[in-house]
Formats: sequence, structure tokens, C-alpha cells
Amino acid sequence: MVGVHAESNELVQKVLSSVPELASWPAWYRHPRALSNGHVHTILAAKARRTRAVKYHRLLVPTPDGGTLAVDLLCGIRRARARDPQVGALGSLLSGGAVAGAAEDTSRTDTLFVDAPPPLEQNRPLLLLASGLGGGSQDTYVRSMAATAAERGWQVAVVNMRACGGSPVTSPRLFSAYRGANDDVRLAAPDRTGASPPQEQSLVSHQATTHAGDASHAIGAACSLATPLDMPANSANLQRPFHKAVYDRNLGRSLQALWGAARDQFVDASGAPLRVPYWDGLSRPDKLDPTGGDKADGAFLADDALASSALSIRELDEALTRRQYGYESVDDYYAAASSDQRLPLIDAPLLLLNAFDDPIVPGLSLLSAIERSRANPSCLFAVTSHGGHLGWADRDDSFPWGGSGWVERASLGFLEAALGIAPASECETVACEVFD
Repeated sequence: MVGVHAESNELVQKVLSSVPELASWPAWYRHPRALSNGHVHTILAAKARRTRAVKYHRLLVPTPDGGTLAVDLLCGIRRARARDPQVGALGSLLSGGAVAGAAEDTSRTDTLFVDAPPPLEQNRPLLLLASGLGGGSQDTYVRSMAATAAERGWQVAVVNMRACGGSPVTSPRLFSAYRGANDDVRLAAPDRTGASPPQEQSLVSHQATTHAGDASHAIGAACSLATPLDMPANSANLQRPFHKAVYDRNLGRSLQALWGAARDQFVDASGAPLRVPYWDGLSRPDKLDPTGGDKADGAFLADDALASSALSIRELDEALTRRQYGYESVDDYYAAASSDQRLPLIDAPLLLLNAFDDPIVPGLSLLSAIERSRANPSCLFAVTSHGGHLGWADRDDSFPWGGSGWVERASLGFLEAALGIAPASECETVACEVFD
């Protein structure tokens, strides 16, 4: 199961001839030996990783329902610093010892915002980044991918989904894994924000499998990293005792915090629930949820008590998401939102990349998606044996400093090959400042 899954075609030949990370075992992903366990890899990458600081200019984009999307345009990246290979950072971290340089890195602000918007150059490609559930432009793996892309000549914009990344909540609508998400990313694209769009736009996102199949989207190519393609299977996986106690509870708390930021959109001053509208794509009465709303007025009530005490993703989805987006149950929502079923519809070049030892999206849950992707000449599916969930630390023992070099080279190399563009050798975009 480990390797690249695709039928031989023009896209595959183009990619394999120019992206060694996807073409040969010597250049294939190698994990740090100390991170051979997917749980350890995932947790340390999430809690201990240090990646380069960046500067953004934030655009606030209004949506038709009165909401707000925060789109962060990359303006600068911190200069890469050489690390002493004798430090042995990973071994020191795992043994509980002090990690040289850690105090210096953690004392800095890693996500900075500037007032002046960067110009978008017509002759340079644009990379749209969108993180996963509850994440945003401040996430370490997002910043690292943005910095690496800038060094290869890309312009970068990060789309913060509803209520994520510190974006203001101005309407009673939050994150969705399917309905509404495509509309939001389309709104966040430069041609909708008032900027002049570059000729080539690419997307790296959990939702890439949905967007790459949308013919109205100006996406030239896309990458999907560690995406839960089979949501019913992934939900069942999170109900296992250890996974429920560690991952589901941690993600549930993050979503509970998002609910706290948006709660005043769903309840009045006394705490009584407000009738708020369904997602505007559910205008037909026969689409409305018969158990959580009123077909006559097209509105629903969120379960404030459950949302405020939610300790799992499923509880928050029951309290709000499945109601807002017109599903009769959470299971119906997960079945509809699973993007493996949309792989046959993909018409833009798409790289799907997952790790077999991912504890949140386990390898065995990918079998159906792999088979469906093989039947689509626009798709390549790569599976590494290790990497955890969005970990993919490299074996050079630079961890916890730095991002996922192999994944970044593989992803950006795929996009460049698919679009027929050559990577730059340094950060040479007008908009990108390299600072100390």
C-alpha cells in the first residue's frame, strides 16, 4: 500500500520525470527513527515543532450571509538559520533535556501582521493554503509550507475558514467539511477579493478533493494532505478509547473554543437560543432538516448546552453543524461530506498524500479512496509508511526545528510539474520580504 498509486498517463509521466520525491525509493520519505510510532510523531509535531516566522497582510472578505472570511497574504518570511548538526535536538527533546536554542525560538512572535497589502504579480503562480479542522494561518505546518513555497517563487494566500485563525465571527455560521466550504474558498480567491488574480492558482487543503472537482473554480492543480477521505470510518476510529481520550477530546476542545467565540450569534443576551437561518444553499423546503428546524421559516436552533460542553467532534457536529447544513443526523453529514466519493469527478491535477500510521486518518481507511483515485487520470495518491497526522518530520535530526521538507518538496514539485512551471531558486517575489 505504501508508494504512489496511479495509472500510467501523461500527468503521471510529467510528475515522475521531474519530482524525485515521488519517483524513486532513494528520494522517498524517511522518518526520524525516534518517531517510528504514529502517535508520538503526531503529538510531538503538534506540540513541539518550531517553524519559521512569517508576515501576513490580512484581508477581511465579506460573505453574502453577512459573515467574514480572513485571507492572509504572505508578505515576508524569516531568513533560514543554519543549525548545528551536533546538537541532536530530537534526542534531547525525547529524553526531557534542554534543547539548545529553544528559548530563543519560543520567545519570538512567529505570526506577524502588517498593514500594507502585497502586490500580486500576474506572471507568478499563487498558492492558496487552507488548514484543517479549526486550524489557521498561524499553524506551524501552514507557515512552513508558505515559507518554502515563497522560496520557490510562489505567491501565497492562506484562507482561514469560518471563525478560524482569529477571524471575526459576524454571522451565525461556522466551519463545514462540505456544504458551504467550497463557496467560501471561491470567495477568498483573489479575483473575488478585489485583487488581480495571477494566471495560475493552486490549492493545498484538506478540502482540495472538493474544490478540484468544481469546474467554476480557477484551480489549476491541487494537493490534499492527511485528509479524512472516509469520514464515517474516521469517526469510528476516533471512538476507540485511546483515540477518544487524546485526539477526539483535544479536537473537541478546539471546536468548543470556536463555539465560544461565535456563541452570541446563536443565543440572545439571556442565553435563550435564537432561530438562525440554515445555510443559504438549502433554500428548498425539501432539503431542510425536519428534526432540528422549521420548514416554514427556514431556521433552526443550535443546541447551546451540548455545544458549550462538547468534548468531541461528534458532539459539536450534533449541536450545530448537521443542523446548520440540513442533515438529519451526524452520520448523514459524515456520509455526505466524505470526499472519497467525489474522486471520480476531479478534473484538475490532484495529489493526495497520507501516512499509513496516521492515528487520526489510519491507512486502512484509505483503501476505497485509493481505488477510486486510480480510475481517475487526474489523480495521484501517495502513501508513506510513517509520518503521523501532518507530522512528516525528516530524518536529518533537525526536529523540532523546520517543517516537513519532503512533503513540501513533493507537494510543490507536483504542482509545478502539473502546471508546467519551473521553481525559483530563492524568494524573489516582489511581495516577499526576507527578514531576520
